[in-house]
Parts: sequence; C-alpha cells; structure tokens
Amino acid sequence: MSFPDWKDFTPEFAAAELPRLLDEAEKAVAAIEAAGSGKDSASPLSYENFVWKLDDATRGLWRCWGMVSHMLGVMNSEAWRKVEEEWQPKIVAFSLRVSQSKRLYETAKSILNAESLKGDLSSEHRSNRPSDHVQNGLIFSVRRRILEKMAQGAELAGVGLEGVKKERFNEIQMKLAKLGADFHNTVIDATAAFKYEKDGKTYTIDDANYPETMKHCADREVREKLYRARAARAPENEPRIAEILRLRQEEAEILGFKNYAEKSLATKCAPSVAAVMKMIDDLDAATKGKAEEERLDGEPWDLAYEAERLREKKYAYSEEELKKHFELEDVVKGLFRMVKFLFDVDVEEVADKPSVWHEDVRFFAVKEKGETIANFYFDPFVRSGLKSGGAWMNEFRNRREVKVEGEVEQRTLPLAVVVTNFPKKDENGKCFLPFREVETLFHEFGHALQCMLTRVGEEDAAGINLVEWDAVEVASQFMENWCLDDRTGIAVPAELKAKVRAAKNFRAATACRRQLAFAKVDVLLHSSGKDSASPFSCQREVFGHFGLPMIEGNRFLCAFTHIFAGGYAAGYYGYKWAEVMSADCFGAFEEAGLDDDEAMRRVGAKYRETVLALGGSKSALEVFRAFRERDPEIFALLRQQDLI
Repeated sequence: MSFPDWKDFTPEFAAAELPRLLDEAEKAVAAIEAAGSGKDSASPLSYENFVWKLDDATRGLWRCWGMVSHMLGVMNSEAWRKVEEEWQPKIVAFSLRVSQSKRLYETAKSILNAESLKGDLSSEHRSNRPSDHVQNGLIFSVRRRILEKMAQGAELAGVGLEGVKKERFNEIQMKLAKLGADFHNTVIDATAAFKYEKDGKTYTIDDANYPETMKHCADREVREKLYRARAARAPENEPRIAEILRLRQEEAEILGFKNYAEKSLATKCAPSVAAVMKMIDDLDAATKGKAEEERLDGEPWDLAYEAERLREKKYAYSEEELKKHFELEDVVKGLFRMVKFLFDVDVEEVADKPSVWHEDVRFFAVKEKGETIANFYFDPFVRSGLKSGGAWMNEFRNRREVKVEGEVEQRTLPLAVVVTNFPKKDENGKCFLPFREVETLFHEFGHALQCMLTRVGEEDAAGINLVEWDAVEVASQFMENWCLDDRTGIAVPAELKAKVRAAKNFRAATACRRQLAFAKVDVLLHSSGKDSASPFSCQREVFGHFGLPMIEGNRFLCAFTHIFAGGYAAGYYGYKWAEVMSADCFGAFEEAGLDDDEAMRRVGAKYRETVLALGGSKSALEVFRAFRERDPEIFALLRQQDLI
C-alpha cells in the first residue's frame, strides 16, 4: 500500500498538479455523463459503471485538494494560502458542476429505481465470509443509501435550479468558501500574534497553554490580560459573520427552505429545528438548579482559577499532581491496550514510517488477527501560527473493495490522521498531559476507530462517510469513558484514581450549560431569517440566560470556527444530540458489569460490529438500534452526569 509523499508535497507541487487533476476529472465526468445518456453503448447502466466510475473520476483531485486543506490546518503558511486562494474557486466550481449535473442526477435516480440493481447484487451473495458485514443481503441497502444520499446531495446543491437562481446560488457558494477560509486564517493569525510577557515568562492564548494558565496562574493581572485577549481576538471577522449568515439565509431560501437551519437539518438525525430546541430546553431545565448550586462569584478571569482551587479542596488532589501520571507515551500505550481489550485489534507504531509533513508526526498500523486493516498518522504537538487550534480526526482514504464474483480483487485500506495540540516536550523529552487532554486523545481516536474499523467495502459509505453530522460524535464521546479504566495500564494510584472518578461531574451542570449556550446561539443565528438581531446581541442574551460570563468587547463569535469555518453550521447541537446516544452506548457496558472482563469483551465485540463496523451504511438510528436493540434514551446521560 502506497502512502502520500508529504516530503515533496509542497505548495509549488500542489499548484502544478491541480490543473492536470482538474482537467482529467472534468473529462472523466463528461464521459460518465455521455454513458448515462445512452451515447456510450459499451458501458451498460449499472451501479459499478456509474458510482464506482464517478469515484474513480474524481478521487485524484479530491485527494490532492484534501492534502492542501490538511496542510493549511497543520503547516499554515503564506505559500499554502496562495494555493488555496487561487484554487478554491476552481474546486468549488467543479464541485458545483458535478453536483448540479442533471445527467448524473437522473442516472442516480434511474439506477436507484431500476430492478437491475438487485441483479447486480446476486454475485455478491455467493460470498459467505462471516467477517464481511456488507454480505448477506446488506450490500443492496448500502448501495441504495449511497444513491439516495447522492440524489439528495444534488438537490441540496441546486441541481433543480435554472437561470438567475442557479447563477446566484453558485455565486453564494463561491463567496461562502472564501469567507470561511479567511475566517479560519484570521483566527490562526490572531491567536499566534498575542504574546504577554511578565517576570521573564511569556504567556499565549493558544489551545495548549491558555486553559492551563487560566486554571493555575495565581497572577490575576496575567489571567485578565489573557482572558480579554482571547475573548476579543479576530475582530476582523465581525463583518464576515454578518455576511456569512446573510448568504446562508439567501441560499436556503433559493432552495425552498425557510431558513438555513432547516436546510442543515435535512441531512441530519434530528427531525426538525423544534426537536433540537426541545432537547436544548429539556437539558436547560435539567441543569438550571444544579448550575445555581455550582455558581461562583468573581470576575470572568477568576472563575477557572477559583473552580480549580475549589475542586482541589473538595477532592483533595490537584491537576498538576494528576498530570504527572499522564505522560504522553504512557497514555498512547494505555489507549491502545484499551482498544485491544474492547475490540480485539492491535495498534503498532511503524518504525520505518513513510514521509510526514513534520518531524513530530508518527505513523501506526492497526491490525486484526495479524493482518493490517488500516493506518493512521498522529500529529501531537502545538505549533502556534502553523497549526489550527483544537483537535480533530480526518481521513485521507476510506476502505474500498472491488469484487468480481464475490471475491475481492482490489482492496484499499483506510488511512486516517489524528491531530492534537498537546504541550511540547519538556527539557527531559517528556510531555505530561492535563486530564482534559487525555480525554481529547481518547475522543479523537474514537473518531479514528470508526474510520478504520469499518467493514463496509463501498467507500462512499465506509467509516464516517454518510454518518449524519449530529451522530458523528457518538464514537468519539464513547471512548472518553475509558480514560481511567484499570485495563489501560496507565499507572495512576488507586486512591488518586478514585478521587478523579468522584470529581468527574464536578460542575458538570455548568459545563453542560456552556455547550447548550453555544448550540442555542448557533441554532438561533441560522433560524431567525432576515429578521435576526445582531449576532452579538443574540450571543449576549443566550450567554446571559445560561450563566456564561460576558465582558465588554467579548467577540466569542469571531473565533467560533466550528460554525463559521467548519462543518457545524446549524449543527453544533450535534455534540449534545450525539452525547445522548454515546452515553446510552456506554450504558450497555455498565449494565453488563464494568468489572466483568468476559462481559466487556462480549459487549465490546457487538459495539465493534455495529457502531464501528457499519459506519454510514445505515442511518445512525438504525446502527444504534443494531447495538442497543431499542431507540436511544436520555436517562443514561442524565444519570452519568448526576443530573437526576
């Protein structure tokens, strides 16, 4: 299996390759359209001759552009921004050209409705390999789902638009892409630009250092400087926010939706904006009383510091003490031990790794019964000014199988990347993680597991492909439950571990309400239509309701990349929506007995063969039912967070 040559993947190389790849993709798509119109009789209409060929036609272009986007996230530079600025409009135009192709749309609908599709599956059923979850009648449903989502995607991309409406819709897509890129880069620059020096020490507001400073720095002046800088960063994004919201509303109306939130939910699990608001309101009611009990008085820059001192006093341990037990290498090994125990796969670092984009990047193989089934990169450390804040998982390749008479003729293995912003190693070459960062690594690896442990051979539904956006956090949030499990082998004294477990829900209601505030602001901004108030007025009102501190000049929204430069627009609620399912999934293990190794392995195997294996081949609700044998219930989440 070959891997990307990151060493030679320079901005100059990408700029030289993209014209060729775009030209090849254009010609290949045109040939597929001609075949669909009946002009090419040598290629009879079938799923393979349509979906597979369309994937083949665009794969090279999308992989190259995906690598460009990746470099903008991990090695951001002026040279990469120039590639993005030049090529993003062309990539958006090509994407719209494919999505809005009436010939491709009609072909998808035709194959979807054709009885011949069932005939295409007959040879697949001759294989009885028990390990292949797309066998035994499942392939038809997987392919049907792919075609249905393809048709839906075309409709949401404006395939039915004509004339002036189509021109305006496409113009909006171009503008939104540029606004999102500028928003993202402005946040990176603003975060890297701030430095505050006092008593010989330099303080920053990046994701690795800011939270620790706010919790542990005794100097109020330092905390206030950092808090104000972080709250007010990237003010240049304020006009972009207004423009993004205006364009999204117009886009939704062109497509026939009342607002952008309705358009967003068309592809998600939540049935309606009202259902989302009900979940937010229900959790609001469930947390309000507890949050009042948890409330601390003081200036906003004092709250994290005071809360940490209170937690230390109440549970008799400090984060600094706990951090000494979570050296990065121990955490990584412990995570892999837990994965082996639950899902019976081995994760091994590859000594002779392929090329990488930075010397810190590591490379691993995931093995099942000795056979490599996936690979992933791990990029652990903060790089201020080069790397986007936060943590994420992305896939470079999805699982793909090409079969003839039921036998695999060609297989592509998943290739993923896990990116975090952990503190750099100390003078002794060690990196000690705050517990929240331990949870972050388990969380992101949960995403990676869903990508890598898929059994689906159709790449368009493999791994996280086609998993609804408000369910994509299920597998990641689920893994956070195992950070303190004894089976990780991470050497934390039993007494300290018991204290940490007891403190698990310390100020949980306050933390929940913070997420609810973000989710509600997002929904309101995208559902208020043309009559919406100022975004910052909305922020102040909602933050005030949920008890989030506000200071003059707070511009939180100007750095809210999730909804203005990421995929969470009118979808941030998905963290809580998915958390209900995630908590219920963990509830299955609790019910089986967390101390019972045999039961844990049994339930783990079922989880692996449903949530992790089926991915987007079925709706998230169907996948959940396959694991829990019922619909999700909110009780597990409320119980696990001591909210009932």
